Amino acid sequence: MSFLSGALTAGLLSWLCLGLSRRMALYYALHPPHYSSAIAQSIATALKTLIVGMAFLATFSFGFIALGLTLVFVRSLFSGSAPTPASPEDPT
Repeated sequence: MSFLSGALTAGLLSWLCLGLSRRMALYYALHPPHYSSAIAQSIATALKTLIVGMAFLATFSFGFIALGLTLVFVRSLFSGSAPTPASPEDPT
């Protein structure tokens, strides 16, 4: 049950991060920085790229975690159903 709840939580966070990332990318596309100094323009562009990139990185990370936990949950459903046979050397 913990795999499923973790997968749902990570999936929800991934979905929220995706919405935030898309809105941030749209905002920065509609409002590009305009500075007279070339250095300030370069710093603003680098900061914008860093912020949007980190938002999409969080989206990917949460999505990948959700996928992995979902696969582990499905695997635990199938592997836990069949009992393992006891070996002849096993005293129990």
